[in-house]
Amino acid sequence: MNRVACFSGSAISLGASTTNFGFLGPSAFSLTTTESRKALTYRTAGTFSNLCIQVLTNDRGASTFRTRKGVADANISVSITASGTGKFEDTSNTDVVAAADNWHSTLVTGAGGTVFTARTMMILFEATTNTSMRGAGGDISFSTASATTPINIYGNTQTRVSGVDANVGITFRTAGTLKNFLINVRTNARTTTTTATSRINSADGNLSIAITGGTTGLLEDTANSDNIVSGNLVNYAFTSGTGTEAMVYDSLCTDFESNNGKQMYVASRGVDATQLANVTTYYDLGSNITANTTEANRLTESNLIFVASSLQINVLTNTVSDDSTLRFRKNSGNGNQVVTITGSGTGVFQDTTNNDYILDTDTIDHQLITGATGTSVIFTSISFLGAVQSLLRLEKHPIRSVLRGVMRP
Repeated sequence: MNRVACFSGSAISLGASTTNFGFLGPSAFSLTTTESRKALTYRTAGTFSNLCIQVLTNDRGASTFRTRKGVADANISVSITASGTGKFEDTSNTDVVAAADNWHSTLVTGAGGTVFTARTMMILFEATTNTSMRGAGGDISFSTASATTPINIYGNTQTRVSGVDANVGITFRTAGTLKNFLINVRTNARTTTTTATSRINSADGNLSIAITGGTTGLLEDTANSDNIVSGNLVNYAFTSGTGTEAMVYDSLCTDFESNNGKQMYVASRGVDATQLANVTTYYDLGSNITANTTEANRLTESNLIFVASSLQINVLTNTVSDDSTLRFRKNSGNGNQVVTITGSGTGVFQDTTNNDYILDTDTIDHQLITGATGTSVIFTSISFLGAVQSLLRLEKHPIRSVLRGVMRP
């Protein structure tokens, strides 16, 4: 099984009768009316399926959410009924992805009404060989002079400015290969060269793209790659020349490919997430951390059979003196994975012991309960390791009756 679920999370609100474009892949769920800004060149062949969207509020006419190849509509199309809310999905159609194809999504809202708010989109991608996920982050204006600036690899990196890799990096919990580096530069007023690189354990990796002054458009490094081992800290960085002119890019992405069916599922953002003391908050699995005190507003149906493990959180600052608790949630109940964030503790906290077995119909999210005393916990990411499973493999598991919610002979 080479399938991965590409979650994109972040509440969006759209006007009536508008055509909007977004990424296909784990990223911030952000849309724009300019199609070229969301274009991603796929370098791994495979198949898209099960495009879906979660609509929170809606009083508009019928809307359509679909895949786009180049500048034309592709096969997968989701019909959102007039005034409809909840999950809408195309379970019938698929799109075949060839290497070098350009893919993104489009959402055309219906006429009339006053509100259309969506929260999460998701699509399954099954690589032809091995297991591959193309993660995208972007929509950032960069103008720092003569400095190396680390950037997180998933989610919305819009306002992240940090000189410390550990603050933005994701600790990978599986081996694999990072490759097919791409940046989409929208505008570039800089007169000197800026270099985008991969960063592994706070040092430059092999992936590198030189963005000369004034250069715009899609730039790639398809020749180099980085071998990742479990425990590596992974992120990107920009190294700039002199001058403070602005460069704006729409996407910065790579493929992470494994041969063991495992992928990292990451929620992160450019602005650090802050949760006050003595609060219970829920976070979805999309690549842009968004919080809500109502769990129903953050639940995502998995659409994938997998085992979740290695739940972790990267805490930047912590002025809550009591312990806080991060949990993996399944079907609005506590899962097995639980992380204790010690009072006033910072850094990466992880559950190294427990697993959660997830069916494609399960709803999943994260829950953070902060300690009662103090001010706040500020964190940069929540992530876990997902290992895709076949239904046959789960049927042979000794707790299959619990997994499927039914008793079997």
